[in-house]
Amino acid sequence: MRISRAEVFIPLSHDAWSKTGSSRKTRPEVALYFSGPPDSAYQARMWLRPLERIDRRAVVVLREREMLRLLGETSLPVVCVPSAADLMGFEALACVRVCLYPANVGKNIHMLRIRGMRSVFVGHGDSDKEASFNPFTKVYDEVWVAGQAGRDRYLRARVGVRDEDVHEVGRPQLSGVGTEGPGLPYRTVLYAPTWEGWTDDLFHTSIMTMGPAIVRALLAHSPAVRVIYKPHPLTGYRNPAAHRAHQQVRALLDRAELHRSMARHPSGGGRRPGAGAIRHLVVTGPEPALYDCFNQSDLLVTDISSVVADFVASGKPYAVTNVAGLPEQAFRERYPSTEGGYLLSADLRELPAVLRAMEEDGEDALAATRRKLRTYLLGPDHPDAMTRFNDAVNGACERALRAHG
Repeated sequence: MRISRAEVFIPLSHDAWSKTGSSRKTRPEVALYFSGPPDSAYQARMWLRPLERIDRRAVVVLREREMLRLLGETSLPVVCVPSAADLMGFEALACVRVCLYPANVGKNIHMLRIRGMRSVFVGHGDSDKEASFNPFTKVYDEVWVAGQAGRDRYLRARVGVRDEDVHEVGRPQLSGVGTEGPGLPYRTVLYAPTWEGWTDDLFHTSIMTMGPAIVRALLAHSPAVRVIYKPHPLTGYRNPAAHRAHQQVRALLDRAELHRSMARHPSGGGRRPGAGAIRHLVVTGPEPALYDCFNQSDLLVTDISSVVADFVASGKPYAVTNVAGLPEQAFRERYPSTEGGYLLSADLRELPAVLRAMEEDGEDALAATRRKLRTYLLGPDHPDAMTRFNDAVNGACERALRAHG
């Protein structure tokens, strides 16, 4: 039976859990624990499908009732326990052996205090951002990363995470990412900037300093290209300037859509050939999902974020903004995920050449580098990521049983 987004269990005792139809044979062994603001729902949502496919029984534990509406449909049982006291006294979770954490948030401490569970930080994407090697991560029993790059990141950072606690499990979410473009008579560019970050030290977004200029350049390019704009869900959450830049980008694409409509009218003239047939897209909600946008694009323009590593699965070309203006060698050494991509300076002088490379038939100059980088970032193709993730869950459950009985 599928649980709709309108249903929620709020059991406060072992008896209440039993009334939902649970028995010893059907009680969950794995929990996905999540707390956060509404715009962060994607961080939990990305783990639902992989957990639906594992061998072990799993449950989703939420702390905010509003999150249920945003989580989306899932066949997994969903429990919402807002009260910390109720959560820590919720006996039905005693059967859970492994708890997965997609985010480092303050309310994690309530679940971490429950004895008998093996805590695993899975995050919500591997990236070269400082958030991907947060010192707080050392509180978990294990840290799961996609590939060797994640392990090396923690080794370099020296934040207290022991190498033996890091496990490479792949990115099972990427199974639907294709390696071909959409096959349209024109090229499609996905612009997916990250957000401004919780602190200035985490500032990697291009939206304020480069975003409008990037979109203007794409709209002015000849031959005409389609633009998909999918900003980070938290864009503008901390800095109003990011929100204003986001609105500028939307206005540019709205005007382009108006001109497209005019070009299709018999009286419309003077437009570039084919421009009237191209419909740009602004994505600010959960649909189409990021990976669907990958499949609709020929080129990605983005910032330092997990979007880079995930897009590498496609093998298609990508460009990364150098917001800080670092020398190229220093930039690539600091952010290894950029090795297979093109860099964009603040003045966008490299963009015309990047677009020309996208338009050429056959592989571009960095295609072979991306194939090598894919293994480093995401792990080997065989066994596939879902198999590796499932094996990791089984292994963690076995370690929990040995440790806690």
